Amino acid sequence: MLAEIFTAAAWSTPYSFARDSISSLGVTTCEVGSCSPLHDVMNSSFVALGALTLIGAIFLHRHIRSGREKKWILSLAVIIAVSTAATGLFPANDGTFIHWTAVLPGFIARHVVLALIAWHLWHEKRVVALWSALCALVGVVGAILMLAQTLHFGLGERLALYPMPMWMAVTGTAVLVALARRTVLKRFVFPVPFVFRMPKPFHVGPLDPAGLTPHLGATAASAAAR
Repeated sequence: MLAEIFTAAAWSTPYSFARDSISSLGVTTCEVGSCSPLHDVMNSSFVALGALTLIGAIFLHRHIRSGREKKWILSLAVIIAVSTAATGLFPANDGTFIHWTAVLPGFIARHVVLALIAWHLWHEKRVVALWSALCALVGVVGAILMLAQTLHFGLGERLALYPMPMWMAVTGTAVLVALARRTVLKRFVFPVPFVFRMPKPFHVGPLDPAGLTPHLGATAASAAAR
């Protein structure tokens, strides 16, 4: 997403995030209304995102029970990774058929894999399942609005495609924070400064007939005996 902003800022003609497609940022030729001087930045980010998705899929398999769902989730994750990387390797100006052949598998697989993850983790990690279901729902709604041309193409496309990298970023950050708390951070003790410590409660026992506490009464009696 940062690569999009950086690449769009270098356009010689105004770039619209609502109207123009993401693929337009990766075109390698300059035509009327479509010229991206920093196309290498955008295409490299597609390839990098594909590689990170593949690495994430490798680590994800450890947290999924063996079975048919695990095979489907991992297979779809690999498809998304390859499709995302291919988007950068085959820009839109290489031909509509070639570009959409690279884009379409990942465009469909991302919504399916998020729904499968939500279903698979529903009884084990409810928060992650709800987060996955929300991202899947937003992506499907965005795809429908884009195909129905209810929204501008660029806005609908981003609504359909952004939930997957957002899911990756948020979920990955949560996993790393949890891992750090269990390993690195637990070694450090953060003592509370003295000024912030609550004083221990002071208990006063019942008064004796002389109006003294038992402790003070015993002290007075000892002094008198001496």
